[in-house]
Amino acid sequence: MGTNEYLTGSAELAAQLGCTQIDQNNVVEYQLPPEHGDSWLMEAHPAAGLFVTNAYVTLLKPVVREYDIRQNGRWLCSLTGGAITILEPGKKARRLQPGIHLVQTGRQPFKMIFGADALIGFTSIWLFDHYIHIHLQDKPVEPSYNFTDYGAWQFAQYNTPDILLIFEQLRYAIRIAGVPLMYYENKIGELLALIIRNVRYEWFWKRQLQEERRRYVTYQNKKYMFLVKEELDKNILNPPSIKQLTAVAGMGTTKLRQCFKKIFGVTMDEYLRQEKMKEAMRLLSNDDLNIKNIAAAVGYKNSSQLITNFKKVHGFTPNEFRKLFGL
Repeated sequence: MGTNEYLTGSAELAAQLGCTQIDQNNVVEYQLPPEHGDSWLMEAHPAAGLFVTNAYVTLLKPVVREYDIRQNGRWLCSLTGGAITILEPGKKARRLQPGIHLVQTGRQPFKMIFGADALIGFTSIWLFDHYIHIHLQDKPVEPSYNFTDYGAWQFAQYNTPDILLIFEQLRYAIRIAGVPLMYYENKIGELLALIIRNVRYEWFWKRQLQEERRRYVTYQNKKYMFLVKEELDKNILNPPSIKQLTAVAGMGTTKLRQCFKKIFGVTMDEYLRQEKMKEAMRLLSNDDLNIKNIAAAVGYKNSSQLITNFKKVHGFTPNEFRKLFGL
């Protein structure tokens, strides 16, 4: 029979969790049973083939959710904390780290395991091809780009600070539960436009690499760079030393830094800064934390270092970010 995310979004997951449904303006809130504490999912359904969800869930035991979605699309998720593991046929189990992730739908069933070892927080988008076709049918899009070719999307094309900011804006909009539904559609349009930009630049970058044969990164180099990135992502606030990373990659420091920049488009130091500033952005949403505490949490000696790096990455200061959301 398949599962029905295309029509009902997270409703079947909410039912599996034993949730009670409450309608709030144009947002549905699914509250978990009281023994889970303050746990809920909130979801907006702006149009057919589009759901935007924010989750704040503590589980008493792991929950396995089996998805058999027949419609082509993707699940985009900005994970802020907790354990979610993706199991796809023919692939290694993928435990998600904080950041933005993508799962394709309509090709084969898959499973998600929601862990019970920590609070799970995420903002996600069920985005189906039908919605994209309807949304873009009267809009000019670069003829060389096909949105349904999302199987070729690379993490760098949907895991950028400006896209993370969109997820944060969606999170606040859902929690307010009073934003017009067209807001969500406009934000998804913005997200798709940024991905077009990122795909375009990556194509140019890959072509340049092909032309620079002398410095071309081999397939084996790429495999090792993804291992290096995986090690960095395990503890982005206290990353391994460069000596440890050279051992993972099996190459010297200079080559490691060169390969990392070629594969991911930024230096290793810049990548670490961007990821730290993503975490800082998440911490800023907690108005119990002051700037000094957040600076210490992400590894800076003082507030001025955080402010300088935050503005360099996001284009505005931490205080300006908080004012944007009335914090």
